[in-house]
Amino acid sequence: MSGLLSYLPFYGARRPLPQTDLSDEVVPVHIFDDTSALRPIVLVWLFRFDEVLDPDKLNDALSRLFQMDGWRKLGGRFRRRADGKLEIHIPRSFTKERPPVHFTKEQLSMRMDDHPLASTLPRGNGKVATFPGPRAYNDLSLGPGVPRSLDDYINSDLPLFALHVITFTDGTLVNLIHSHMTADLIGLAYVIDAWTLVLAGKPELVPPFVGFREDGMKCLYESPPEEEYVLSDKQLTGWRLPYFYLRLVLEAKYFHPLESKVVCVPKDVLEGIMVRCKSDLASKNITDGSGKEPFVSPGDALAAIYCRVMSHYKPSSNVLIAMPLDCRTRAKNLFRQDAAYVQNSPTVIFFYCPADKARELSLGELALMCREAINTQATEAQMKAFTALAAASLRSTGASGLVGDKDMAFKLISNWLKGKFIDRMDFSPAIVKEARTSEPGKRRGHPTYYHSADAESIDSPLLIPLTAVMEIDHHADLWLSVVLPREVWPMYLELLNSFASNSRKAKAAMPPKL
Repeated sequence: MSGLLSYLPFYGARRPLPQTDLSDEVVPVHIFDDTSALRPIVLVWLFRFDEVLDPDKLNDALSRLFQMDGWRKLGGRFRRRADGKLEIHIPRSFTKERPPVHFTKEQLSMRMDDHPLASTLPRGNGKVATFPGPRAYNDLSLGPGVPRSLDDYINSDLPLFALHVITFTDGTLVNLIHSHMTADLIGLAYVIDAWTLVLAGKPELVPPFVGFREDGMKCLYESPPEEEYVLSDKQLTGWRLPYFYLRLVLEAKYFHPLESKVVCVPKDVLEGIMVRCKSDLASKNITDGSGKEPFVSPGDALAAIYCRVMSHYKPSSNVLIAMPLDCRTRAKNLFRQDAAYVQNSPTVIFFYCPADKARELSLGELALMCREAINTQATEAQMKAFTALAAASLRSTGASGLVGDKDMAFKLISNWLKGKFIDRMDFSPAIVKEARTSEPGKRRGHPTYYHSADAESIDSPLLIPLTAVMEIDHHADLWLSVVLPREVWPMYLELLNSFASNSRKAKAAMPPKL
């Protein structure tokens, strides 16, 4: 919240700007990175390892990556131009005084389980379980001098990424902090892949960096779209858009406060959810075009659950589920598959559902509606059509636009399963002490848990009902980071627990009707 307030002329005193180094190389911040939605967000990623890692090796590898051709952009500094737009100033040569990464470390002579805060980091127990939201751990993640807002970046000479490593006698917390303007989930996955390669002594395998000067996303909006966007008639425009955002903020801050929790959904519960969806569709003889069982994913099923819950939260309103979509892996004809696009994808899927349908249809039917929305909107032509509209909206208003109606119930769902951070983050070359125990499926030098928060304090109000589908761990349990209105939490957990069972027969049983 403070990040948003800092843009108001009467909020706080402006700090003196750092002296500009005229030798810096200046590169742009691209249109879908420099947005009013992303500017205030500083992302804080916490990764827990059961091995003790060498902090200096991790920093050396990341710093070397950010000195490579193209990747140097990520070692730059944000600066604000006279017209208010942002740009990145990159030192021609990185030095101790101007490093490519803001690196801090802390060594604690205790076990992680003996630390008052680290000991409470989530671990699964075979049941639906909730844990404190990710913000609760920011005191662990945010090392000395780490930027917490865009104002901190602009008014300092800090690089775009910070690394804070805490070593215990039996494990390590690796914390990576960056502005959301530098990368979305898949953009960060490119960074982690390249970081891992450099750490392993394979810098020659690091892919080329796309987007140093030219926007890597321009292929989606540089030419007129071939077809009309399917939801163009549902665009939220004019006074209705600021009305919707103002209502969202006021409801979250004063009338329906939001609450954040990390949720563990055990393997059997996730299986029960999928069994219920398939059973619902089979009971109504719903098939795909070829007569086969229609495909729905766990992400579709989770969207259906949130759609159902939000329809009870606002029974007289329609429900909009917004789901960020990665265009780089979807539109393979437009993007190089051998290169890294470290930026933000502009594409979003909108699942718009009348509230009465959300309550009346079965879970399987709602999940299928979500899948159909994805199938319709995730084509190359539709991604181009949406991006063209979003780019036009950004140029005129600074916001990328929205569909729906001004009074709708809104939920943002970000599916991180494609990120596969636990699989791709191999820090085994930095191990100095092995894990105390080994478990089936757990990989040496890979994180056993991770989450992401914004850099706001735990007491700062949450403004958007968000769910991040984080990871399926080595126990096959699903981990979620969930923000919901406080009064909705009991209903949501009751629905999840209704799928818990100890037998295949119970998994297929109908959950209580909400």
